[in-house]
Amino acid sequence: MIPVPLFTLALACLGAFLCGSIPFGLLLVKLAGKGDVRSHGSGNIGATNVSRVGGKALGILTLLLDILKGFLPVFLAKNLGFGEFALSLLALAAVLGHVFTPWLKFQGGKGVATSLGVALAFRATMVIPALGVFLVLVLAFRYVSLGSVMAALALPIILLWQGATPLVLLLWADISLIVIAKHHENIRRLLKGTESPLWGAKKEATDG
Repeated sequence: MIPVPLFTLALACLGAFLCGSIPFGLLLVKLAGKGDVRSHGSGNIGATNVSRVGGKALGILTLLLDILKGFLPVFLAKNLGFGEFALSLLALAAVLGHVFTPWLKFQGGKGVATSLGVALAFRATMVIPALGVFLVLVLAFRYVSLGSVMAALALPIILLWQGATPLVLLLWADISLIVIAKHHENIRRLLKGTESPLWGAKKEATDG
């Protein structure tokens, strides 16, 4: 790993933020002639609501692009020799860009797909157990929101188990907290027992 000058790191973080801020869900739905995705369903720009408004193919494309926009800046920086602390800063910047998109008055998605992208680029080994948590909970309880929140919570715990440094853990804990905070409405419905399950009832958008 090489030491990264502060100015270079700042520019890289800005680039990661701008990359993460691209509202692919909004753009794809508009290009498909379906209007503004924020005016339909949950109002979210993530893959779930895009699927509802524009169809499954558009939703899958949104999911892949939201993963890619998190993956790409961290992957490029990793191949340039950035250390794990710098990579974690870029990961946080990309997720913040998605969640607080400046082009949409700092209103964005919930950060699940973008967090998956940055995690894949940072340490692919942390993604497999987190996905396991997600799949087990979704299959057992049918709530995507529950799986998303617990998978996000699992990321810093997995890194702790893998021996990450305290500063790296802190940055990934921030990413986890952002995703969890963006699911506050879903968490409230889960606690009240009013959250719609993935199948067997009307679906609610829980990711993005």
